[in-house]
Amino acid sequence: MILQKGQRYRCQNRECAAEIEVTKGSIEGEFNVRCCCGSEMKKPYNQPVLTNRGADREVLAPLFGTRVGA
Repeated sequence: MILQKGQRYRCQNRECAAEIEVTKGSIEGEFNVRCCCGSEMKKPYNQPVLTNRGADREVLAPLFGTRVGA
């Protein structure tokens, strides 16, 4: 697993709940990040941010058979 600067990882062991922030990225890696307690660490869930793509309606309208401005 390639680590990138600024990423956060959280221990999956609820009793431990350690968290790290990557300060220097890695070039390559073959295994998942492990905590000092031995449990696997994963990135915390971030809810996706939805954006309004209204400007793209003119480009996408012919694909969906709709009129622009409808």
